[in-house]
Amino acid sequence: MRLIKLLPAIRYKNLILALLSLYFFIAAIVFIKESIVLIGLDQVQNFIALVDDTLTGVFAGWFGTALLQSSGAFDSIIITFVSVGVMPTSIAVATLIGAELGTTITTQLVSVFGYFRQDRKRFRTSFLVAMLHYWYNFSTLIIFFFVEFFFNTFTNIAEVGSSFFSKVPGLMEIPSIFSLITPWVDLLLEYIPAWLGFICGCVLLLLSLKNCEKYLSATFAGGMSGSLIQSTFGSTTRAFLAGLIFTILVPSTSVMISLLIPLATTGIIGTGYYILPYVLGANIGTVFDVMLAALATGNPAAIGVWLVHLTINIIGALIFLPIIRPFSASVQKMNDFLTVSKKRTIIFLCLSNLMPIILLVVGILY
Repeated sequence: MRLIKLLPAIRYKNLILALLSLYFFIAAIVFIKESIVLIGLDQVQNFIALVDDTLTGVFAGWFGTALLQSSGAFDSIIITFVSVGVMPTSIAVATLIGAELGTTITTQLVSVFGYFRQDRKRFRTSFLVAMLHYWYNFSTLIIFFFVEFFFNTFTNIAEVGSSFFSKVPGLMEIPSIFSLITPWVDLLLEYIPAWLGFICGCVLLLLSLKNCEKYLSATFAGGMSGSLIQSTFGSTTRAFLAGLIFTILVPSTSVMISLLIPLATTGIIGTGYYILPYVLGANIGTVFDVMLAALATGNPAAIGVWLVHLTINIIGALIFLPIIRPFSASVQKMNDFLTVSKKRTIIFLCLSNLMPIILLVVGILY
């Protein structure tokens, strides 16, 4: 009885800590933005200019997100770069396309390190969840890369969005409000070098977002949420909505998709045709933390780039929802092939994750 009474108090505590993390997330955006201005826009722009086309932009997004283990953190940094004018919209769009694939590294790591030494059936099941996440994002990356490369479709969407949001009254006042509630940022930047402020801002952003995910997970994604997720895997629509809602509540696709791995390996949910709809919903749900970062800048161009983030995830869902069954079946066959031996699995993981690093370096050098 005493334990039951303690549960609401623990949930409230986690919720308060999540809101505190959200405050530091906003402070991190202010930190990064102010630091870039102090460093000098030209210096930062010269560094970012190394990524100078759609192809290198995609690979930079892929690698950067894999490195940070957080698409929300990486995308928020990109949004801030756009807001201060050091990154062109076209390059920002390309990095967001690449970031969609970079976020799949977390589920791959969970499936491999959590189940690699277990029996083949359990490992194959865990790796299937990771592969559905990977191959969906890989497929959309290929589609959206060529659409952007040949037609600049998403850059145009960002520019139209920027034009629209520039007419929204009060938008430019948002940064002033956020600066007002984070006065310690400007005070601290008076005593430390601007480059150190930039690094501190990036670290604070990453830690605050991770903690926000952690405490929201503890609040909403406990045993009760596991039961709710289990009950949703009976139809495509319910699985899609579950992915969307749970990832809005806990702003991390990697966390909410990784949650499926133990549920699948223990047989609580099946690995049929309902995992992919959940992934599609989760990808849309994760855009809302980036929206907060865009609003914190108060910059129409940054919000236009966020609109691209939302658009590519909605279009991806519209393309793949009608072909859930054949696509899932194809990934199942590919997964069976890759998990025949652990050596084959390791070779695939090494090749797929080293590829963006190699291609990014080649793209920058040549």
